[in-house]
Amino acid sequence: MSRILAAASVLAVSLAGCSVGITPGQSPSGEYKVEVGYQQAYKAARAQAEMCLTGKDAYAIQGGVDDAGRKATLRVTAPISGNDVARVDITGIDAGHSDVRIAMWGRSIWNGDAVIAMRDAIRFQVPTCVSYMPSDTNNPVKAPQ
Repeated sequence: MSRILAAASVLAVSLAGCSVGITPGQSPSGEYKVEVGYQQAYKAARAQAEMCLTGKDAYAIQGGVDDAGRKATLRVTAPISGNDVARVDITGIDAGHSDVRIAMWGRSIWNGDAVIAMRDAIRFQVPTCVSYMPSDTNNPVKAPQ
């Protein structure tokens, strides 16, 4: 029943002219260097997404690890449209460091707080839906315009 309601809500929003998903340059995002290898970063991002970003399994998690390219991508996609509501792109720098780019839709649970929570879940390897760490002023979340 809840899946039907979630799907109906997404359809209603789509038909109302509101776009569902990440809008480049407008959605909350952040770019970070972390002291975690790309494979571990992906595992932490996936655990975070499963715990906090699927809306009771109404949204799908997609992506994977590219060992040859030392990269990983994680996407949380909306039902019906398949648009990304959360995206994490990870590039391995060396065995223990990665560049991480996190973007969220900017609505509901996919907001600027979710960007920070995802960053901290990757950094500290502990998924939690809210960050309890002091904010990093060197790499603030880019607010929607």
